[in-house]
Amino acid sequence: MANTTNTNVINGGDLPGLLVSARQDAIFAGYESSIYLPGQIMTIHDVPAGSVTAQIPKFSAVATSSVETEAHNASTGAQISELDLVNVSNAGVDVTAQTYAARGLLKDLGGMNAANIGTVLGRAVSEKFDEDVATLFASAGSSAGTTNTALTIDKLATAAQKVRANKFSGQLWAVLHPSQVEDILQDLAGADFAGSEAMNEAMRDGMVGRLFGMNILQSASVSDDGTDYTGCVWAENAFGIAMFKGLDVEFQRNSAAVGVDIVASLHSKAALVDANRACKIISAV
Repeated sequence: MANTTNTNVINGGDLPGLLVSARQDAIFAGYESSIYLPGQIMTIHDVPAGSVTAQIPKFSAVATSSVETEAHNASTGAQISELDLVNVSNAGVDVTAQTYAARGLLKDLGGMNAANIGTVLGRAVSEKFDEDVATLFASAGSSAGTTNTALTIDKLATAAQKVRANKFSGQLWAVLHPSQVEDILQDLAGADFAGSEAMNEAMRDGMVGRLFGMNILQSASVSDDGTDYTGCVWAENAFGIAMFKGLDVEFQRNSAAVGVDIVASLHSKAALVDANRACKIISAV
């Protein structure tokens, strides 16, 4: 008698085998879907294992003294005094770990592929995290744009310069809702920008890319209040992410459900560290 194999049945005892593919796919999908978790546009502060609270640092600016190059002042004949001693203070932001988790059941019979479930769960966790980060934009120190009005390119310039007016130069990051980006794309498609590099890029790639020294990204996680979207532009260290434990996946046999529980989780907390380094961008829904 020939041996037969039912390929629709999951071997619940092979948890390590399930873990490899599902964990890899969940982590990849989670970090690929999030614009914040990779740590490129917001600084991530790793927290020691076992901690529940953490402080994201914010260092104060200090005054600078002007002194003669030489140790002796030729005009007065007096010795130059030492520089004033100024202590650098840390007015950090205290945060408490927040857990993001999504659970799925991989049935023994007729269940989905473990890797596919891992992908769905990893993406769900990161999307929820991104949504919570975007709620911080409303507390930015300054504002550009007009309520119940479409976003225009000149408002992006205003937002960027409001951040730079607080003595923050260098690279800026902006995150906008796709509908806000649509407003900008339509602006770029107008006669005022005909033949420009910005127009060509917008028409070719459907992206704004970079304007006024800002790297502009779009995310559906940007929140609205029913009337307006609230995007944001910021300088380095305006926001911080305390990472208590990165995205991970765990398994457990669930005999009562005749399957395997798969749980993707993330332990992290984002905070607005310095409101003066950020400017919210408001436009109509």
